[in-house]
Amino acid sequence: MKITAAIASIVIILFSACKKEENVYPAAAPVIAVLSASPDTITEFRDSLVIEISYEDQNGDLGNADPDIKDLEIKDARLSQPDYYHVIPLSPEGTTLFINGTLRIVLPPQFRLGTAPHEQTTFTIRLRDQNGAWSEPVDTDQIVITEQ
Repeated sequence: MKITAAIASIVIILFSACKKEENVYPAAAPVIAVLSASPDTITEFRDSLVIEISYEDQNGDLGNADPDIKDLEIKDARLSQPDYYHVIPLSPEGTTLFINGTLRIVLPPQFRLGTAPHEQTTFTIRLRDQNGAWSEPVDTDQIVITEQ
């Protein structure tokens, strides 16, 4: 009986000493930066704007396999509401690892809102991970949109 009680005590001590392994990378929002936006002068309805951003994510959970999930937010300073875009997965599904890289975004041809021969604007960008954490917003340099 004493041996059974001793074994039970040892098992209880061993299980109480076990800890759930902590995630190597704690949940954190992605970090992004604008690398470039070109061209800096575009003709309305004709030229696309190409924005390159760098990204880092501690958990590697950027992008989504479901094309209906829009995790990239881009807001034209002239407009009240942002546009949302899908981002493909940037790391293998089910993995937790630090990732970094460059994301190239091609916006469709832009347009002027007024009647002036040219307008200036900036674009504010945010990126959301699969846990719902948004990056801090980043802005492009001024972009000039000219009439056709």
